[in-house]
Amino acid sequence: MREIEKPFSLELAGKWIKVSEHELQGKRVFHIHFNDETKPLILAVGLNQRQEKFWTSIPQGRQKEGEQIGEINRGAYPC
Repeated sequence: MREIEKPFSLELAGKWIKVSEHELQGKRVFHIHFNDETKPLILAVGLNQRQEKFWTSIPQGRQKEGEQIGEINRGAYPC
């Protein structure tokens, strides 16, 4: 596994979010902290049946948000 990145900020829909990377049972996960009342979000990189990487939210239910943040994050740190 590669070295964990230092926390960084990204802009999402005109708002800033803070992203911190962590390792959980050998997997990369990202903790997303919003600068408003939005509840924090955990994102993970998964593999679909065709072995293609995708972003997913933990717990499920905020998938659209997770995909959106993952796409922005991909430009900074490829998954």
